[in-house]
Amino acid sequence: MIEAWLDNKTIATCKNASISARNQKYHDERVMPYSNMTLKGWIWYQGEKNMDGVHGNSALNYGYGCLAQRLVDSWRQIWSTEAETTNPMAPFGFVTLAPSGGEGGNSMGAMRWAQTANYGVAPNPAMPKTFMAQAFDLDDPFSNITCYRAGCCGTATPKPQCHSCFGPNGYCANLSATNYYIGPIHPRDKKPVGDRLAAAAASIAYGLQGPFTGPTLAGCQMAHGKITVQFNRSLLGSDRLIVQDYKTLGSSRVEVLTNKSLFCLQTSGRKDEECIDDGSGKGAGTGAFEDEKTWVSVDVHQVSANSIVVDLAKTQGMAFGIRYAWKGDCCDQRPATGAACPVASCPLMAQHSGLPANPFIAHIENGRCKCVAPQVCDENLEIVVV
Repeated sequence: MIEAWLDNKTIATCKNASISARNQKYHDERVMPYSNMTLKGWIWYQGEKNMDGVHGNSALNYGYGCLAQRLVDSWRQIWSTEAETTNPMAPFGFVTLAPSGGEGGNSMGAMRWAQTANYGVAPNPAMPKTFMAQAFDLDDPFSNITCYRAGCCGTATPKPQCHSCFGPNGYCANLSATNYYIGPIHPRDKKPVGDRLAAAAASIAYGLQGPFTGPTLAGCQMAHGKITVQFNRSLLGSDRLIVQDYKTLGSSRVEVLTNKSLFCLQTSGRKDEECIDDGSGKGAGTGAFEDEKTWVSVDVHQVSANSIVVDLAKTQGMAFGIRYAWKGDCCDQRPATGAACPVASCPLMAQHSGLPANPFIAHIENGRCKCVAPQVCDENLEIVVV
């Protein structure tokens, strides 16, 4: 857990965090022995062990969102205590959680948002000089692990329901032919993660020209049964937004909320009936917070260099919120066959960099997007991060 990489004094500054002698001991034994080294920076790939905890919000000093910010600040302070060693603003890179396997649980979108200190993009005011690699669209190529869970592979007596798992290009053949760690829970294809980290580090850590993040929500307007979603022009630069063919995936991953009272960032455990975080650090009672009638997938009607238009025909023009790539992955509706999930297959992408649009969620109030603080989404306010 992230708490094991922080000292208890620092953890205590965040609410809903785990303080223990065990965490302090881990920090003292696994972090402090390296504090006399001079570093260029760090890369952090963690989060799954905190999925069952409170994802939280850095602006309200609670949960993972607070701890993520504290980790960056703490490590920079520890390693730069002695003058002329590690830069006090040494670059810090991190990877958002991939969707593979069954350990992640629900509310993956809220966790990824918390990993950015709740700004939805990096760098940001809470975590300057940071960079990230999105992994929400870098699922394990054979992400449907139905065959694995059913125990179809490696058994001497195949079960009737395992018929589709076999064959020269079937799931079991691919499982045995491809290296993996702890089963097919973690995505086996690590190179795209490294490529994205390298591209972002080149810009943020080394000052080279080039993209460091994908399309990022800037705001939206709702009118005449449609929502126009704007993406930040400064961050896109000379690149442009594209929408990949999502018909084979079954969904655009753009969803709108049809019941204003059921806006929820984090649901309880692995069920969707109880909201434990409505965006203000408070629960919101019970209800069908993730029912298919609550958040309805809508189609992308038009696309321009920095915007999309989504059609609200499926909700009769109703929308109290909008989100993208907030739940599941981009291949979760495919059958458990030998067909591999294409890497970077989520619909919204930057054309030239190949970087995916950052997942987002926002209320819609008075026909406009209103992000959950500290994130700001207003198409009239250009977000420039340094």
